[in-house]
Amino acid sequence: MGADDSPYRATFAQCICVAETDAEAERLYGPHVSYFFNRCLHVYPGFADALRYRTIKTIQAGFLNQLSRANLGNAATLSWQELIELGYIVAGSPETVRQRMEELINGLRVGNIICLFQLGNMPTEKTCHSSELFARKVMPHLKRIWKDYDGDERWLSSFTWYRTPLRPTDQQFVLPISE
Repeated sequence: MGADDSPYRATFAQCICVAETDAEAERLYGPHVSYFFNRCLHVYPGFADALRYRTIKTIQAGFLNQLSRANLGNAATLSWQELIELGYIVAGSPETVRQRMEELINGLRVGNIICLFQLGNMPTEKTCHSSELFARKVMPHLKRIWKDYDGDERWLSSFTWYRTPLRPTDQQFVLPISE
């Protein structure tokens, strides 16, 4: 009652791997996801489950449980399918990824998603392939989930950089995107 229920007040980060089919996603990205969870995810548990990081509602709902102290070390032992089922990654065909992302967005009631396409030792070509498929075949379906909140930019009010064009001296640090 009286609380701001805008989904754009929340942000969620998700590892995402998109390919033409579910099987191709496992073939293309499986080794890199395995490398990431076996070699790169060494986080002190105290940092992953910091004070005020989760609410009572998210704990009760079981969201974000992959960040719990007990589960941080277990990710390395999980299969591709278990990583998907437990929410560590969202992976598969554009349709599979779209369905899972809709479940996450609606279940968590978030309007901002940080998409993590590059994991571990994944080469640039595979990262670009996944992000391009996501942009062309998944994102258009997700953009209209919270259509009742279109134009809600209150969360950006403390940022000025997002509307400020680069100065000529800053442009030297922008990396060109090759096609």
